[in-house]
Amino acid sequence: MCWPCGWEAVGVAYQPSPSVAGSALPPLSRPQLAEARGVRAVQLFEDGVSNAEIARAVGVCAESVRRWRRVWEQDGALGLRRRAATGRPP
Repeated sequence: MCWPCGWEAVGVAYQPSPSVAGSALPPLSRPQLAEARGVRAVQLFEDGVSNAEIARAVGVCAESVRRWRRVWEQDGALGLRRRAATGRPP
């Protein structure tokens, strides 16, 4: 699968921090992690942080942050919420 930001190409994968690794909490699924990044980005948008700084803080490319900011400006924080999959149910 080809990701626009190229993270898969360089082998970057989510690794829980050592403080979380030994906890009773299960690790976040990929969709949950993506939504958590969006929530953090919204907090930083509201604080007036630049796109480049948000990209570094959240761990995504600047293009993703620009896309999130555009959606956030049009639809607010709810626009960045994960939506149910479309198409034929399994």
